[in-house]
Amino acid sequence: MTGVLEFGELLARLMDRRALDATALSAVAGADPAELQAVLDGREPTGRLLRDLGPILGLHTADLFILAGQPVPDDLTPVTRNPNWSIRSVVYNTMGMPAENRALLLDAIRAQPLVLREGRGGVDRPYHRYEPGFGAVLLTLTHHRNLTWLCTAQALHAVTGGRIYLSASTVGGVGRGTIEPTPELVVGFAGVLGLAAADLAVLGGIHLPNDLPPLHPRAADVAAVIWEARHLTTAQLDEVHLTSRHLTGR
Repeated sequence: MTGVLEFGELLARLMDRRALDATALSAVAGADPAELQAVLDGREPTGRLLRDLGPILGLHTADLFILAGQPVPDDLTPVTRNPNWSIRSVVYNTMGMPAENRALLLDAIRAQPLVLREGRGGVDRPYHRYEPGFGAVLLTLTHHRNLTWLCTAQALHAVTGGRIYLSASTVGGVGRGTIEPTPELVVGFAGVLGLAAADLAVLGGIHLPNDLPPLHPRAADVAAVIWEARHLTTAQLDEVHLTSRHLTGR
């Protein structure tokens, strides 16, 4: 992918950040050491290897497929394709409730039964097609959380405590490569995605200064709500929205 590290080099950096060598990683993942070394040397990883590596690296498996520049398998995509699905109001309520209630909200989301999918789910719109690049990876990661440009803009505003205030079209410009991701924007995306900012920065070759302002204290909970809610149907999300309103005291 243009503007991003090849997966073998990215994997090596991720391993280094986690103090893992090839021998230890292959042993823990149950992978063939020769296969892992071949990937580190530049061979494209198999889907099976990506599924094995995700949990060991502390990454969502779907995210690892995206970081590897591969299509996300159908079973790892969100359930719904409803264009009216939106997590915005739940995110807003999450920011307004105490910590103990945010835990209850996550429990309520996880308690929803998984609905059998039919094919691929998630955001899939003509204008969500991007040329390869770092911005395209960022937006693809958000789309696999069922986030549209507008939802992404509002989530960025939430996790950064209002410091990042973008229009939906500006978010789209990040994906299209017309808006260059700044270090602060990379940190904001990391907050929305629930990923380590340093992992994202390595992928795009972005230097993160030490004096960047921190994310909002509730950013991790917001990211968890966004991730868990991707499994909900529209009807289930409506129910979760009512729960979030109750837990916020509205």
